[in-house]
Amino acid sequence: MSKTLQDADREARQLVDNWTTGAALTGWIPGSSFFLTAADTAMIHQVASAYEVSAFDMENVQSVLGGAVASAIAGGVISEVVGLIPVVGWAIKSAAMAAKAKVIGEEVIKYFRDRSKLVDTKITIDVELDED
Repeated sequence: MSKTLQDADREARQLVDNWTTGAALTGWIPGSSFFLTAADTAMIHQVASAYEVSAFDMENVQSVLGGAVASAIAGGVISEVVGLIPVVGWAIKSAAMAAKAKVIGEEVIKYFRDRSKLVDTKITIDVELDED
């Protein structure tokens, strides 16, 4: 049986959840915003693959780069502001980095889902009701 859009949805959500968890667990580490930016870029590429969309199509490359830039800016701001506060700041930084990964992940799921050529197996049934 070939892969469906619903299979890709499940795979993409699992990928985003895994990357979000990774960001939550490592976000407190000094300098983590740098490797988490690379992680966000890897997540974007993996979500594209889940939907069988070529991440190297020019339009999709722009999406990946846009996501990486957004990730770098958000990560830098988060790191600079709260990363300086011991313990509480580190916890806040980890939560914020995880939230950033989740938001980026959800947006790329929507983006690549719309561009996927996978078959949608969700069945909709139109029902007409007689109103006599």
